[in-house]
Amino acid sequence: MRVIVISIRNVVIGAAVFLLVLIAGLVLLFSNSLDSSQSDLQGLGSEAVPASANNELYGSPKPELSLDVTLEGDEAYVKMLTENFRFVREDSTESADPVHGEGHAHLYLDGRFWQMLYEPEFKIKQLPKGEHEIRVELNYSNHLPYKVEAIKIINVE
Repeated sequence: MRVIVISIRNVVIGAAVFLLVLIAGLVLLFSNSLDSSQSDLQGLGSEAVPASANNELYGSPKPELSLDVTLEGDEAYVKMLTENFRFVREDSTESADPVHGEGHAHLYLDGRFWQMLYEPEFKIKQLPKGEHEIRVELNYSNHLPYKVEAIKIINVE
């Protein structure tokens, strides 16, 4: 008789755990499908661009970017030359929603994310000798990319 009681207890506990996992899975499934903007930030939807990027809607052209890099020893002085783009800080109170033609830049050094940039000029210090790739990508204030980037290869001697 004792064996049957233990088996029924295990079945009840197993069923309760199964139901909890099933409910949690359904909650996660539906909450992620309703809020897809968060998955875009994780790189899963990096191809996505908000509707405000549609130039026909706002009548403003797509931003343009080029880099002017000056090497002095192991330091690189970089100027981002932009058109149709204005740098704004994330904590800016101007607008909570992304605005076409405004945002910040993401800096990648040798293929690795380095930092976010809120000004058009910056300096990279203590670069090791050798070839380096500087890549800058323009982004909306919500981090979605404009799909506008510039790449410069430098050689530190």
